[in-house]
Amino acid sequence: MFKQSIFQALTITGFALLPTWATAFDQVDPAEAGFDPDKVAAIAQMLDNDVAEGRILGGTVSILRNDKLALHHATGQRAPDGTAQEIDDIFRIFSMTKPIVSVAAMMLVERGQLDLDAPLSQYIPEFSDTKLIEVSGLYEPEREITVRDLLRHTSGIVYGFFGDTFARDEYKKHNLLDTTVSTGDHARLIAGLPLEHEPGAAWEYGRSTDVLGHVIEVVSGQRLDVFLKVEILDPLDMADTAFHVPQDKADRVALPGQHGFMFDPMIEPAYHSGGSGLMSTAPDYLQFVGMLLNGGELDGVRILQPETVADMGADHLQGVRPGNYDLLGDENTFGLGFAVRQTEAGTGKGSVGDMWWGGFAGTYFWVDPVQDMAVVFMIQNPDQREFYRPVLRNAVYDALTSD
Repeated sequence: MFKQSIFQALTITGFALLPTWATAFDQVDPAEAGFDPDKVAAIAQMLDNDVAEGRILGGTVSILRNDKLALHHATGQRAPDGTAQEIDDIFRIFSMTKPIVSVAAMMLVERGQLDLDAPLSQYIPEFSDTKLIEVSGLYEPEREITVRDLLRHTSGIVYGFFGDTFARDEYKKHNLLDTTVSTGDHARLIAGLPLEHEPGAAWEYGRSTDVLGHVIEVVSGQRLDVFLKVEILDPLDMADTAFHVPQDKADRVALPGQHGFMFDPMIEPAYHSGGSGLMSTAPDYLQFVGMLLNGGELDGVRILQPETVADMGADHLQGVRPGNYDLLGDENTFGLGFAVRQTEAGTGKGSVGDMWWGGFAGTYFWVDPVQDMAVVFMIQNPDQREFYRPVLRNAVYDALTSD
């Protein structure tokens, strides 16, 4: 299912000169990666046009296939002051944090330190008292939340910033965006809030991965930011991925192209949100998706075993479908940390088994083992995230010329 060769080099097209930090990457014509060069150029031109028309302020798009980077393009502005967008600019990736934290959890599973089917209360005792809310009051759930429920979003834990349900009404009474509390205190606050569904009964997007972040802390004995840095980010050379941006990188932060919820990345948080807290770059996230595409290994560094990556990309819902809010669509199921495509038909083209997710501000990725391909897209325009996902998918698959 996955490539057998180790991911050796990322490559680029000649749309723009690369800064010196990327000179080790080979340059190839998109044809060498199995793409029509004119159609790949059209993807870059589409984004350039969208910038000119005011749809987005700026962004980056990268297409990796067959160990070659066919497109690595930055366009537009980093900030409203007119500063040009660069390929290594730093973006708020929001929910694209979730796959990284999910990989961290699966590393602990591989080591025998974390049990997917153990009750969550084994790691965070406060969850033994978590209740289910229904119209007539609070009830004991039929079973406890498991670690697997957190990874596949069947815990009953939700978000409070969208939707209108009894559970979400309770979430809205608390400041769940407070970054001055610890990751553990945040998880314990969630434990005191009611579940929207019985654990395992429905897929519902929410703060499950935030709670999973604290599980990682409990099991590893390290803060989440430290564990990620030591176990994933440093080994994969993801030097610009973190929960905050140091002052010496401040001029590389991509500013939002519209008003809306955007955290200040220059403030170092006490709460490390496993669901939405990371900053990253296109080159860094390419390292991460390249590792997944290569079955858990990148450039000789193994993060996960191939069978673990394959398991993460399997159907872990097994017929369970979204509850009150369907963010998956009919063509997708959910694995352990990201969505997994089940049919070629759907909203935007794709392969059966491709793994994907996106972030609030419009960042998006997918990994397609069938085509030996991964795509990373970075913008900071929340109102455009739904528009670009099918548009980008269609353009990429239409540009393919060979296996």
